[in-house]
Amino acid sequence: MYLAHKFQSTAYTDTNVVNGIRNSCNFVNETCEFNIDDRIAIAHFSVKPVPEESITLSLTVPSGVEIESAWIEGVNMYMGKIPVLLDSDSDTKWSGWFMLGSCSEPVMRWQLRLNVKGQNKPNYLYFVTQQ
Repeated sequence: MYLAHKFQSTAYTDTNVVNGIRNSCNFVNETCEFNIDDRIAIAHFSVKPVPEESITLSLTVPSGVEIESAWIEGVNMYMGKIPVLLDSDSDTKWSGWFMLGSCSEPVMRWQLRLNVKGQNKPNYLYFVTQQ
């Protein structure tokens, strides 16, 4: 428990790692930067996510990267797998939409899982909704 607390309270200074972890990030101001094959990728929500509203997700990925699938899951409460319906707009641009279900938690933490073709591990992008 001390190690977790120490990690959370210590400033992380490695500039080679985006948001402290290579293949994941937390959305800040509806934007999230992360790495795919050691290259920067950016995810952006059209608006701040709220339950029962259609949200557009835009992704800018390195050239040649193909997103196989994406879905959202609740972290602090089981909410099933919410599909993100993505289409490729160009070699580096993907966009799609999703709709979150409502829940009884006042603060809900979510993870967006991106499965990239040719990668063994998914990318995880985290965000929060509040009632």
